[in-house]
Amino acid sequence: MDMPATVKNIFAEEMIAKFMATQDEQGKVNLAAILTLQPPGDERDDRLIFGEFLMWKSRENVQKVPRVAAAAVNLKLKMASLTGDFKGFENKGEYLDFINNSSFFKYNAYTGARQAGIVDVREIGEPRQASYLGVALDMLALLLKKLFISSGDMRRGIIPPVVMEKFVALQSVKALAVIREDGYPRVFPVMTVGAWGKDGLLIKISKYNRELTELQLPVTAALCVLTMKAVSYQVKGILERESRRFLRLKVEEVYSSSPPLAGKRIYPPED
Repeated sequence: MDMPATVKNIFAEEMIAKFMATQDEQGKVNLAAILTLQPPGDERDDRLIFGEFLMWKSRENVQKVPRVAAAAVNLKLKMASLTGDFKGFENKGEYLDFINNSSFFKYNAYTGARQAGIVDVREIGEPRQASYLGVALDMLALLLKKLFISSGDMRRGIIPPVVMEKFVALQSVKALAVIREDGYPRVFPVMTVGAWGKDGLLIKISKYNRELTELQLPVTAALCVLTMKAVSYQVKGILERESRRFLRLKVEEVYSSSPPLAGKRIYPPED
């Protein structure tokens, strides 16, 4: 399926927040920040490519289950999302050259992408846009909501403080991923997130991600955060409904997605 210009242009922007969701053979979703995800240089409108770099779990998943989803959020909070089918890796050729000449790698003298991954677009979501004022108002609504729900013991939790502060920061970009009934993952930008109890996160539903009101819950989910300094973490757990405008993610696993611990599980500790 061809991407409309609005969607293609968002994914074509460099150095913005981009996420890709994959799944393992057991149907467990994984969500990673893949900043190199972009349309190829051959001007195809039905394809995205990405550099294989620091993405061990995503690389493993797409080679076993090719169904993927992606989302991008730019600095003006314009958003695009889609689903697609992974078509393989190329370890040489124009796609790999195009990736390694992008801003992410071009001025890096030490490393580059080893392979270029290919995703053919299957389904495209409606482009959306949030506003910084709207995000601030959503955070106010979330803080008020927390006054009226039981949040449990806040003194100890499985999410380390250094990770929690990234998820609740207004300046960071977050995305939520679930597997839908058709077997494909979906990625939803979620800008407003707050701490909930000792093992969870409270998520505000807004106009730009209103499809979240339609999810059949509870369901397993993954939430990924990307900061302005390109620091990323991922949490996985059970997504539940708190109310029509709020979701709760009961976190069971915490992962680092950035060097020097990229891909390492923080909780439960790895053996």
